Amino acid sequence: MKFTFDWENVVRGKIEIDAQNGQEAEMLFKQMSLSERHEKSSLLNGEDNTKIKFIDFEWSDTLTYEEWKTDWNLTPEDWEEWEKRFNQ
Repeated sequence: MKFTFDWENVVRGKIEIDAQNGQEAEMLFKQMSLSERHEKSSLLNGEDNTKIKFIDFEWSDTLTYEEWKTDWNLTPEDWEEWEKRFNQ
C-alpha cells in the first residue's frame, strides 16, 4: 500500500563565505546548491521540526495530520485487519 505524505521542514543555518565584498559573498551564496549550503553550514536547528501537513492513501480521502493521528492511529494488527477488509 502506498502512503503519500505532504510535509515541510524549516532549516536555518549559518555559513561563512570568504569574498572581496558583500556583493561577491551574496553571489557565491546564491550559487551554492542546497546540499552544498547544508554541508558548509552550522545548522541552527538541533531538533526535528518536520511538519506533516497531509496524508493520502487508497482507503481514505486526503487527511490532515490531526485526522491521521486521531482516526488512523492503528496498531500493526489493526492495519492488517483493515487491509483484509479492503482487499476482499
